Amino acid sequence: MIPHPPSPPQPLLVWWVVWAAFFTGLCQIYYFLGVAAPAHPAYGPANALVAAAGLLPVAASIVIRWAVLPRLSDSRKAFVFFVVGIALAEASCFLGLFVFPAFKTPLFAFSLLGIAQFIPFFARRYFQRP
Repeated sequence: MIPHPPSPPQPLLVWWVVWAAFFTGLCQIYYFLGVAAPAHPAYGPANALVAAAGLLPVAASIVIRWAVLPRLSDSRKAFVFFVVGIALAEASCFLGLFVFPAFKTPLFAFSLLGIAQFIPFFARRYFQRP
């Protein structure tokens, strides 16, 4: 088996494009699936404590952003955690749209805040030469 050479690190522009795609994509998904379609009447009022489970992905993304990413020095590994963290933050919106429709707007707002914390200003440190 021939070993593959390591892939080059992603340029900083890729980090920004990925972040912008997730952020604008979430807004579009919420507009077309959440605002345009009213909540299904069969769901009724949801229990707020049960709907708090929709915040678990955002909580996991907070841990990734503030506990995992600052400890990584390799840009390739950091990029993977960057994408996973953003995807987890986005998952709360999907839980609001499909599982907890009574709380779709607050879960959308938390998803936006979760993605906003990943603005790649911090990623410059992976590309600076010591």
